[in-house]
Amino acid sequence: MRNRTDVDVKDTWDLTLIYKDDDAWYEEYESLKKEIDTYDQFQSTMMNSAQDLLELLVFDQKISRTLDKLYVYANMKSDEDKRNQTYLKMLGEITSLFTMISKKTAYIVPTLMKYQYAKIEEWMKEEPKLLEFEHSLKDIYRYQPYTLSETEEKLIATYSSALSKIGDTYDLLTTSDMNLGTIQDEDGNDVELREGNYTLYIRSKDRRVRKQAFETLLGGYAKFQNTIASTFTGMLELAKANAEAHHYESTIGSYLFADDLDETVYTNLINVVNNHMDTLMRYYHLKKKVLGLDEMHIYDIYVDLTEKASKTYSFEEGKNIVIDALNVLGDDYITNLKRAFMERWIDIYPTARKTSGAYSGGSYDTLPYVLLNYNGTLNDVSTIAHELGHSMHSYYTRSNNGYETGDYSIFVAEIASTVNELLLSHYLLEHSKEKDEKRQILSEMMDLFKSTIYRQTMFAEFERKMHGDTEEGKTLTSEQINKAYYDLNLRYFEPEIIVDEKIQYEWERIPHFYTPFYVYKYATGLSCACKIVTDILSGKEHAVENYIAFLKNGSKDYPKEHLKMVGIDITKTDYIESAIAMFDDTITKMEKLLES
Repeated sequence: MRNRTDVDVKDTWDLTLIYKDDDAWYEEYESLKKEIDTYDQFQSTMMNSAQDLLELLVFDQKISRTLDKLYVYANMKSDEDKRNQTYLKMLGEITSLFTMISKKTAYIVPTLMKYQYAKIEEWMKEEPKLLEFEHSLKDIYRYQPYTLSETEEKLIATYSSALSKIGDTYDLLTTSDMNLGTIQDEDGNDVELREGNYTLYIRSKDRRVRKQAFETLLGGYAKFQNTIASTFTGMLELAKANAEAHHYESTIGSYLFADDLDETVYTNLINVVNNHMDTLMRYYHLKKKVLGLDEMHIYDIYVDLTEKASKTYSFEEGKNIVIDALNVLGDDYITNLKRAFMERWIDIYPTARKTSGAYSGGSYDTLPYVLLNYNGTLNDVSTIAHELGHSMHSYYTRSNNGYETGDYSIFVAEIASTVNELLLSHYLLEHSKEKDEKRQILSEMMDLFKSTIYRQTMFAEFERKMHGDTEEGKTLTSEQINKAYYDLNLRYFEPEIIVDEKIQYEWERIPHFYTPFYVYKYATGLSCACKIVTDILSGKEHAVENYIAFLKNGSKDYPKEHLKMVGIDITKTDYIESAIAMFDDTITKMEKLLES
């Protein structure tokens, strides 16, 4: 694997636009540290008048925006090389600063809670500049039943830095300290297996390679199962303690409340998916038939269904395909999308010790950066579209909102990314010239539905059980966690797939579990995206305009209201049913193509 110094600078993101160098970062960091004592001056005066409250909120926003920038720079620099001690130190310092500020600001919400919201409304009429903070203030009062006293909130803030190390420990272990082992590639060359290149080998046409990659990766995690079980159960206990301390009825309820959702949306997803396991089995049956396998293992499910070696794409080719595919979203969208490539928003290639996977990141005052680990597969091209979906959502949101509403719920974030994936797939299918190309595209489309709706829902079931068991006071060992995960795999893969023993360790490699009740949003996001894409491609009146307005809305509304802009009611199940119907239709298209 290449070192970062071997990569052309044009293929890396430009973080100098945040801070020109580390010295500039430290200069702003030290300046911010000196400012935070100013919070003390507002404690006794913040509710004396509308002007006093406004002064506090303006100061707090300034601190938050600076803190966001400092964190984004340190985190992204650390992701370039997870062993670079300079940026690990920066992250430690910014985490400590977060904790200091949390303590300093612990009085704000409890002080507000001493007054009725009617007083805030009265002050907004008196001082219109307070209207900039209306959404944030309303949201604070929505949390009134779950807000503790100033002393209690300060105590929780005191422990926050130490408790946040659980996720950091897991991240460092899995991205930096673990040696997963070595495999032999298709040509018999020894290759060091990492999360960053695992996808390339698990999708290999050579069954020996993908089996070896599967067994080596999960065998590597198995060696650390007790350590990772410790970080995982620590996270579960922390989530439980936080929910109980704030008087939520359940851990899941504490996380869904942020989006103003109840458990119905979560359980609807699981129930609908479980009622349509026949579609998933139909997909696996087709795949087994096309691959010519008498029996199919989990390590076989990721290979595509093309007869030839999968086509590879240079990054330049992938970029142009994505631009052409998204052209249906209009000139303004494409003009701004092209900026991502021209202005170095993207860190493209895998390098030694670079963090695995892909993401879109940044803050209100930075570019919406993208981290990739591009290997040239069709899936990697799809990842460009996916992550730029996030980044374009961020661009439109920040360009059309002030800081207070210049962000959006993760629930709707996964919609923008998967809209792009689906538009790419439909574009490629329409423009492909050869039968084998169409097979590859349909294969990727089916994999998208399998991975995003079914796999993420399986993860959601796993999370619900793990958090539920923790709430009931059960002690979870690595063996019990392994068994729970293995049993779920039996339900999601049998009878079409042989469930290999090592799959029981796969939960260890899912970092999203350290952000509780996140993964279900991938499944609901794709389901919503199917509706939006269907409307756009069918030429439904105002479909594109409504979608762009949706991207610009920021956090002015909670997801239920936000999604009404594109005609979706997430309290019902029809949008999930229609997504599974699209999956079923994609399988049918593949069957017909194979018969032609």
